[in-house]
Amino acid sequence: MKNFWRLFSSFFRVALRREMAYRGTFLAGIIGQWISYGAAFLSIYIVVSNFDVLDGWNGAEVLMLYGLSVMSYAVGASFFFNFSKGLSRRIRSGEFDGSLTKPVHPFIHEVFSAGYNIGYISHFTISLCIMTVSLWGISFRPTLWNVLFLISAVLGASLIQAAVLIASSVISFFTVGSNPVADFLVWDMKEFTNYPITIFPRGIQFILTFILPFAFMNFYPASVLLKKDIPQGYPAILPYLSPVVGVAVFFLSIVLWNWGLAHYKSTGS
Repeated sequence: MKNFWRLFSSFFRVALRREMAYRGTFLAGIIGQWISYGAAFLSIYIVVSNFDVLDGWNGAEVLMLYGLSVMSYAVGASFFFNFSKGLSRRIRSGEFDGSLTKPVHPFIHEVFSAGYNIGYISHFTISLCIMTVSLWGISFRPTLWNVLFLISAVLGASLIQAAVLIASSVISFFTVGSNPVADFLVWDMKEFTNYPITIFPRGIQFILTFILPFAFMNFYPASVLLKKDIPQGYPAILPYLSPVVGVAVFFLSIVLWNWGLAHYKSTGS
């Protein structure tokens, strides 16, 4: 573990120096992300404010859902976005074949060679502001249990976000490019979790819980902290399982990635 953190800190410093070499571009990217996610934040707030209460959730409570989603994405994507989005390019160019000759597993080599994406500091700071506003609005009590539960929920959600990125990269082994169906399943479906899933039909609730478990990123943990109802008929333990689900889907995404690797055929580039 000590060697891992030493290696991670080295990659972090390299990533920081790389971004600081073009400070104007780096700062412009951060400002752009602030504008983009700030606009989404305002649109959600306006929608919820006009409805006053959305299936029992007020504006501050709905913003907690959005804040948890963005914060967990910032953590997960900072480690795996470069790896996920760069895999198809590396396969097309033939660079990926070099990972097969290294003394470490190709997955590990790809993750570390892709590097840490420090640009997601913008997402993290935005989500921190959103979470601060929402927690203030709901009069959050920072008891030891609440704080530990919130931290574990963010970590579990981050693993889910990372698993989504890993799983979405598997298609590169077969199509060497993006797939609109996969993009819809792993990206557009996440948009449903910006709102309480109880407002959607039972079919959507089932998908977001048991097939694409995005609701564990924010809805279920928030329902514990806010004492909200979960979909009728679902096990009462579900809201407490975000860390467990995060570990499980992260492991499954690596299994899926290894399955794709086993079926990989070099492009010959």
